[in-house]
Amino acid sequence: MAATGPVIGIDLGTTNSVVATLVDNKVEVIPDSNGNRLHPSVVAFLPSGEVLVGHAARTRRHVDPKNTISSAKRLIGQSINVPTVRLAMSTMPYQCVGGPNEQPLVVIRDRKFSIPEISAIVLKHLRRCAERHLGQPVSQAVITVPANFTDAQRQATKYAGELAGLKVLRVLNEPTAAALAYGFGRSMNASLAIYDLGGGTFDVTVLQIRDQIFEVLATGGDSFLGGDDFDKVLLDKLAGDFLQTQRVDLRDDPTAWSRLGAAAEQIKCRLSTDDSVAGTIHELGVGVGGEALALSFEVHRTEFENLIFPYVERSVLACREVLHAAGVDAHSLGDLILVGGSTRTPMV
Repeated sequence: MAATGPVIGIDLGTTNSVVATLVDNKVEVIPDSNGNRLHPSVVAFLPSGEVLVGHAARTRRHVDPKNTISSAKRLIGQSINVPTVRLAMSTMPYQCVGGPNEQPLVVIRDRKFSIPEISAIVLKHLRRCAERHLGQPVSQAVITVPANFTDAQRQATKYAGELAGLKVLRVLNEPTAAALAYGFGRSMNASLAIYDLGGGTFDVTVLQIRDQIFEVLATGGDSFLGGDDFDKVLLDKLAGDFLQTQRVDLRDDPTAWSRLGAAAEQIKCRLSTDDSVAGTIHELGVGVGGEALALSFEVHRTEFENLIFPYVERSVLACREVLHAAGVDAHSLGDLILVGGSTRTPMV
């Protein structure tokens, strides 16, 4: 018997996720119980056995980084023998080991979780938010993925949805979803480029739209390029400054490293609107005589842009390759659609 009831659309992101549905031919983005419509893709496992998701889990990254899982999307459907995957695993504060079929497993105290199981916890949270908001059970979903996801990554995402109690009607490419949203209810005849730079992945896609018919002319990108990399280069800079001034390497302290990483993320966001950001990060370590060590900093946007230039340039090179493959030049595009939180970076 076919499933009935509302269908939700889920953008399962590296950093944050969004869930929405169509009500009376209008899109409703669904909030959590506190009214937040952006849901951090973070899962925290407490010593009591309780599992937190979203905003509540994100606060645990600074307290218990080894048992708080974020950026899992970078590992879903991947093999641990891929160099970029091993590099990503080495930068994560929680422990990852190899599992069956070379799949990464996350170690939480005395348990091991596959990446689809972690993603399923996030998806189940989104499903429950939708059920609370709509006042009825939800069992069907469309989930978006980067256009350059492999079949293994798509299947792993679909499996995560099934573990969350959802019938995944379709796994939809994120750029196509953005173009559909952009052209919804409009009669268009144009070529569009979708530049999608999120927390962990980058996609660029050129589409032709003719009277609600969407044709993908070319697509490309990088599964390991995003805001996480912007955070990391800023984190490394701050850690280097702290090592120089305090003679303490924060890489040896997972909790302090996580706190510094959270500060780097906040500084990055502030630099989208401010020319410079200054302040002090307290209690990053303990010095002689038990004195709490802090880091005073000032970061200018130009300095930050110099740090992230290689990553932005990688996205530009991908854009050129996709335009060439599509047989179009930038001037012939009708519109450019920027998608993903990292596109707020002025340099981008």
